[in-house]
Amino acid sequence: MARSLITNMLRRRKSRQTLSLEIRPDGIAWALAPGEPDQQTGFMDCLPAKREAALSELVSQQGWGGLRTRLVLPLDKYQVFQLERPEGIDDAELGDALKWKLKDFLDYSPSDAVSDVFPFPENAARGRGELVNVVAARKSLVTEQVRLVLDSGLELEAVDVAELALRNLIARLDPQKRGAALVHLRDGYGQMVIAKGDVLYLSRRLDVLSEDLRNASTQENAVQSLALEMQRSLDYYESQLGQVPPSVIRLVARDNMLPLSSMLSSYVAAGVDVIDWRDFGLSGALDSRCLPAWSAGLDRSGDAGSVNLYAEELRPRRELLQASMVLPLLMVAVIAIGLAVGFAHFRGAELDDRHAQLQRQSDQLQSSVDTLSGRVSARRPDPEPEAELTETNRTIIRRQRLLESVESLAAGETPGFSDQMSALARQVPDGLWLTGFTLQTESGQITLSGGTRQASSVPTLLENLGAEPSFAGRTFGAFELEREEDGRWIQFRVATDSSQGGER
Repeated sequence: MARSLITNMLRRRKSRQTLSLEIRPDGIAWALAPGEPDQQTGFMDCLPAKREAALSELVSQQGWGGLRTRLVLPLDKYQVFQLERPEGIDDAELGDALKWKLKDFLDYSPSDAVSDVFPFPENAARGRGELVNVVAARKSLVTEQVRLVLDSGLELEAVDVAELALRNLIARLDPQKRGAALVHLRDGYGQMVIAKGDVLYLSRRLDVLSEDLRNASTQENAVQSLALEMQRSLDYYESQLGQVPPSVIRLVARDNMLPLSSMLSSYVAAGVDVIDWRDFGLSGALDSRCLPAWSAGLDRSGDAGSVNLYAEELRPRRELLQASMVLPLLMVAVIAIGLAVGFAHFRGAELDDRHAQLQRQSDQLQSSVDTLSGRVSARRPDPEPEAELTETNRTIIRRQRLLESVESLAAGETPGFSDQMSALARQVPDGLWLTGFTLQTESGQITLSGGTRQASSVPTLLENLGAEPSFAGRTFGAFELEREEDGRWIQFRVATDSSQGGER
């Protein structure tokens, strides 16, 4: 029961909360109201190409699915014009009626714009008739941001603009409605807003770069240029709108370490001061990147001074069926389902018959395959005789090769080999050993090599061989003797070819 009570309390709290978003080129600023003061704002850095995934991830992490959301457009994404209000036009149709008067001011067709109006202060018209402020933005730009919010799972209820969001903060700073001014510095430009209570009197873009203010070489010129534009805005507020300028300008900038307020005070007639965020329940300075989103969530006295560029044409279309159409459509659906079921049964029976037919054909083919396989197996030769035949063929081939080799040797001219071998065996004297010999039939060359202890044994060998008939007519023209280092053995080599060596 306690768990159910807590869940219901959280649901009721969530249903009362509103999320404000500003989708910037450098990221997504968000503010949740009502919420804990130090936990109701945040900023997620991301590139334009990644912000769809970043917003979806943020919604998932924070559990914001289905939360009511107000989208705030930055100053450079829309334009505001003062036009005379036409007579006889209802407030609901005023935005569309005045949009076509902007064709000379916009660099795109009014048909490609979404617009809305908010009041221009009567005491600032100065005899110019009843004026209204017309806000116009390119439809494709608003459509893209609307799609990002809806695709992330949020419930979009309004598209606001930055100066009216900042007007909500000024209303809290000016409870006496005497007039207050606010300057909000972004990275690429600034914005000055003057209001009395919840009535916006002036909004002006200030062309200043934050990096010029931080750079020591350009800081002085940037401060003077910023102060000049702020003073011109105050002068216009006084001379053209007939209002008493505020005595203090509240400054909100991201670089809190820079004493910018004191630097500007010496150039501007009004005082320049920062906001004491403790008055709003914050323990530290608010992230200036979240200022428009946070200001959009502040309490407003009413919607008379607000705009909503979330035009009907941008909203998801929801076709509602009339009660008289429900029954006929239901009957058509039932009939269609019945026909579909009947056709499915018919088709299923047809497929079952076809499956049974194919199964019978498959069984017949399998039986034929088994029969043919048996016949083929019966006709296969015995592998053992085949192996024996193969081995016999190999043996015959080897013997034929051996026979061919023997015949080749027998056919060659090999006279005297056996006689010469026998002569060598008989005529080698004692104390001499043959370690190698060469007998060539074609050239008749003979080479003998070996070792002995007495050098005289080598001539004795040659004389003995000369007496043998198989060596008759052989002349040994090469004769080599070489004694080993220890002096005990003499290595010799003799040959019938004189080119093989000479005497030593």
